[in-house]
Amino acid sequence: MLRLHFVLFFLIFLSFNFFACKNSNENKYIVKTKLAENENDYVLEIESIKIPCNNLIRRYFTYTILNQQNENYLIGYNPKLSSIDIYNLDKRLFIKRLNLYSKKLSISNLDKKDLDKSRSVNDIVAKNMDSIILNYGNKKIIILDTALRCKKIISLDSVVKGSNIPIKLVSYSHDFKMFFFENRLILKQLYSNYNWEIRVPIFAALNLENAKLTNLPVTYSDYLYNIKGNAGFLSSVITSEFQKNDVMTYNFIYESNIYQYNPKTSTITCYGAKVSKGKNLVDSISYKNEEDINKWVTHHVENPQFFNVIYDKYRRLYYRFSLRDISQRNGNYFNTILDKPLTLMVFNEKFEVIKELDLPMYKYAINTWFLTKEGLFISPTHEKNRIFESSYLKFDIIKISKKK
Repeated sequence: MLRLHFVLFFLIFLSFNFFACKNSNENKYIVKTKLAENENDYVLEIESIKIPCNNLIRRYFTYTILNQQNENYLIGYNPKLSSIDIYNLDKRLFIKRLNLYSKKLSISNLDKKDLDKSRSVNDIVAKNMDSIILNYGNKKIIILDTALRCKKIISLDSVVKGSNIPIKLVSYSHDFKMFFFENRLILKQLYSNYNWEIRVPIFAALNLENAKLTNLPVTYSDYLYNIKGNAGFLSSVITSEFQKNDVMTYNFIYESNIYQYNPKTSTITCYGAKVSKGKNLVDSISYKNEEDINKWVTHHVENPQFFNVIYDKYRRLYYRFSLRDISQRNGNYFNTILDKPLTLMVFNEKFEVIKELDLPMYKYAINTWFLTKEGLFISPTHEKNRIFESSYLKFDIIKISKKK
């Protein structure tokens, strides 16, 4: 009996220290969140729309939004058809399909399943219809127009060699989204051997006119350095093409904090943006070359993910989606990332919380959101939602406004 009491005491002691350590990390690294005084002054409505199309896919994961002559266009990469598809969102119309296998472009052997990112269009951004910019396999920046005329090709490897920095330049539409800031294209820098004892810049600004690269003084946050980068699959820096003028907003998938870089003052400000349910900081996970990948998968399910921060210039608000942590074990079954609840947080320009919403389970696909003057678009095409109309592209538009 004495032995049993000792074992129970030991287990309770270990459990107490385990959770105390987690709470200590969150208290140390996560900034406190402020509530907006006028949070009750806002109302929300959702409008469902569908756009006629014939694209063979339910949603676009690689896309950009172009506002030209006060009209909003969705420009998306369709891997099944190896094309760039263009829609007028305001008029609910399919406009044009650009075949990337055109002889005018030096693109070939694209992966129709979009799994091999070295043979894919990883990212898109557009200045106008005469300047659509593709990141092809993190190897080339290709600038083309809607007549499929190739305006320019920039080799990213050549840019890196010219900068004398041992890096690789990358961007992904669903992760580190390339975007224009101060007329330069912002890309992520990868280092071949990352030394977690030394802080290095992770943002680079590419001048498309002369292919010159400039480092920006943005690094990973204190927490990732503290755990030596051991966050499993969850170590990404996240960006959005929807930015407020004069400041660059970014965040990290592994923590709830939101950051802003001000180039005029060379300062970085950290804001608290805690979710009220679940973790606000990803647990560290040890790494071994021979380690079972299932351990990383479990870590992926049982920790939160904080997605990109979207600035709404029409309403002067910020939006951020996140996935809540859940237990992987579910009775006799196992949960996956598809079973995680999706949350939307709405902030004012001071990053004070206006709303926190738990969205319906198994309805929305992650990383399918974007903004126009109508509101916040999101695709109701969750993988577990089997209803699929191939002749329509569907969106819900989340509209937040002040009470009249």
